[in-house]
Amino acid sequence: MRYVSSDFRNRKRAGLAPLEFVLWLPVLLFVMALMVNYGTVATWRVRSEVVSRHAVWRTRWPRNGGNESAPTRPYWPHDAVMTTASGTTPVILDISEIDHAVVRGPIPNGFVVRPLLEPTQGAIKGVSEVNREYPLLPRMGSFESGDVDTPLIDRKWSAPEMGFSNWHRRTLALYKFPKTDPSLSQAFGQAINSVLSIPHYDDLAVLDRDADIRKYTGGYVDFHPRVGRRCELDPQVVYDHQVERLIDIRDDEGDIRLGQISRLPRTMTNYFLGMYRAAVQRMEDRIEQLQDELNGTPPPTPQRIAEILAEIEALEAEIAIILPKIDQLEQYEARLPQIEDDLRAAANMILP
Repeated sequence: MRYVSSDFRNRKRAGLAPLEFVLWLPVLLFVMALMVNYGTVATWRVRSEVVSRHAVWRTRWPRNGGNESAPTRPYWPHDAVMTTASGTTPVILDISEIDHAVVRGPIPNGFVVRPLLEPTQGAIKGVSEVNREYPLLPRMGSFESGDVDTPLIDRKWSAPEMGFSNWHRRTLALYKFPKTDPSLSQAFGQAINSVLSIPHYDDLAVLDRDADIRKYTGGYVDFHPRVGRRCELDPQVVYDHQVERLIDIRDDEGDIRLGQISRLPRTMTNYFLGMYRAAVQRMEDRIEQLQDELNGTPPPTPQRIAEILAEIEALEAEIAIILPKIDQLEQYEARLPQIEDDLRAAANMILP
């Protein structure tokens, strides 16, 4: 066997490293070019996302995009796309918890829900698209981002956005009401005119703007029996929850139960008696305090004595005005059982 020394083998491979470098250099340059191109693509993708979002938010109410400048070069080329388009309603809004008939319909009794609160009307998306040449390896063609969308629910359905003032009846815009019998509105207007034209109309001020209540409590009390606020189209439900408590009805045992309207005399009598008695008690307590101060040690100054005596005189005069009213109310309170029995008897003859 022929022996070959290691020095000979090393001398045999001398000069291959430059050759290998020359052979691999195109591959290395190609990989480097791909890395640069990928970085460029990623940069334009991020810019496209930002521009798409900017495009939709610059047109969201109350903005309209007219006074919002678009991104300028070199960040976003003039020949690139930046616009908005109608979007599709996100599936997340199609859930049963918000699918109420009062908002989306249908509702009974001829009412029609106008499509103002439909989420599809607020679905919008920003669109951006850019087409640029690769910085390296131009034979690969150009980079086309395609449509980059940013969806947004644009509608907040606020009063200013919908063009409503604070005095606007929003129900007229949200619903189309069925036509009612004209005689009903005429009868309502006639009832109001009849109340306003009665000779003792001024005496009805006690129901909501009594002067004594304002004097002794600092505000008014509204005694009018009212139907509460309830959004309901079923007449029977409204009657059961709102009307029935106001009127006289026959209970399950056949007895007449007076409603709030028939009980109004007792309600007002109890309120005024309580108010007047409390006022007299406060005045008597004040008189006692003043007398204690008047008899205190050391005695008050002459000027303070005159003030105390004047205040005591005024309080006693006010009590003298209130006491006859209390007596009158107590006499009327004693008559209330008979008055209520008469109301029950009258209702018993009418109610089935």
